[in-house]
Amino acid sequence: MKPYRINELAQKYVEYDMISTHTALPEFPGSRVRLLYTFLNDRDGGRSNCTAETCALAAFLVQLGLDTHDKIDLEIRHQDERNMRSRQLKVLAGDYFSGVFYELLAQAGEIKIVSLMSSAICEVNRLKVNLYTKLKGMLLSAEDYLKERAQLNMTLFLSFTTLLDKSVHNVWRLLLSELSRCEVIFGEMKSTGELPQHHQGYAYFKIMETGTFEDKETVSGTSIADREWTSLLAKYNVKEQLTVLLSQSVERTQKLINECKSETIRSEVVKALEPFIEAVSPTCRSLQEG
Repeated sequence: MKPYRINELAQKYVEYDMISTHTALPEFPGSRVRLLYTFLNDRDGGRSNCTAETCALAAFLVQLGLDTHDKIDLEIRHQDERNMRSRQLKVLAGDYFSGVFYELLAQAGEIKIVSLMSSAICEVNRLKVNLYTKLKGMLLSAEDYLKERAQLNMTLFLSFTTLLDKSVHNVWRLLLSELSRCEVIFGEMKSTGELPQHHQGYAYFKIMETGTFEDKETVSGTSIADREWTSLLAKYNVKEQLTVLLSQSVERTQKLINECKSETIRSEVVKALEPFIEAVSPTCRSLQEG
């Protein structure tokens, strides 16, 4: 099996000066793409490496396009030239990433996969509408929010299930579910320090779920100061709770690894877990020392 190099292959599509200068791209879907490539490449001993790379690269770019569009500020308000340029670049970049997969798969003769991914994109957009409706109506708990986001993250990748041997379908779905959850929680951990945007995010829902009336009023208001937000995060142990949730998901993933018959898959999933293990290790060590 050739070394995993999807991020390297993707650079020619994502490293444009215009994009890097004027806007920021979302996190790459690294763990999910690595898992997909590993399962596709392992299905026949690596003989279809080209197809596995092409499919994984296509999934990488489509997911990046979907995530880039999610970063677009939809609020109608006056914006300075810099923010307007950033918004325009997100629209164009998202369209480009989402569209280039047609060319990649068509050139590889994978017309069936074009159809599978197109249907998955429609399903992702349907799930997004449902999620936004629930967010607007405040119909989610903090845990529900994580579950819905994880489901969104894995939907595109589930479209490749039919390409895999039936004997690995169950462990593939379970690993994809846990790694998707890891990515969501990890993202929430990194963004928790930022003020809640558009009344969403794990921290916001957790405080609205368990906070005092006064604290709920504070976070649901039109504005909140950095100092107030930092104080509330500490008061409700939000970062600690996210770390525990990530630790639990990592542990479940590690148990699933033992169910994989392929040594290659076991090895690659361990590598996909590395950033999440690193994120929870300091807390685990401090708990052991305490």
